[in-house]
Amino acid sequence: MAKLDQPTVAPVVVSAAGVDTAPAAFMANAVSFAQFQTSDWLVDSQSAATTARPNMKEFMDATGASASNASELLYGVIGSNADLRDWSKIMSSGNPVDAARAATRQLYNSDKDYALVNHADYGTVRFADTLAESSLSSKTVLSRAGNFADIATGADTRTTMAVSSTGLLLRGAGATQDQINRTAWLFGFDAPEAAA
Repeated sequence: MAKLDQPTVAPVVVSAAGVDTAPAAFMANAVSFAQFQTSDWLVDSQSAATTARPNMKEFMDATGASASNASELLYGVIGSNADLRDWSKIMSSGNPVDAARAATRQLYNSDKDYALVNHADYGTVRFADTLAESSLSSKTVLSRAGNFADIATGADTRTTMAVSSTGLLLRGAGATQDQINRTAWLFGFDAPEAAA
């Protein structure tokens, strides 16, 4: 299986034995990312989610993903947030890369309690301020489209951020359209249209 050096998906090999016992959502013909988005990929407990999360080598061996993509999909897209993605279900799907992307998209567009729960300030008196500083509500928002927002960073400067549906700042999306498209791919988000 080819390495995933670019934000594309490698072909998935599914054995006939696995297809017979797999739920319909994981059948070999469920290959489009849009189809993965229709399944429920989340659990309510971070411990339940991460117990089944593979390490980088296991994920790379199972998917053919590059080290960069494996690291981003497993850890980078989560950061200090709770990982509530159902890794048991993701890894038993016909395409763990797209399942992880769909789960990430679902997480950041859900009402689950994931925001910065692994941050050093969580549970302290400083947490409310930390959460506010990590939110669009504390920024000058110039525009917003889906899970992306352009925010003012100075008198004549702006940056594009990946954001959750609740306005949590997830990460800088990048300075070029290719970088923004990669961020969108990693998070399973729809990429914003390029600025004219």
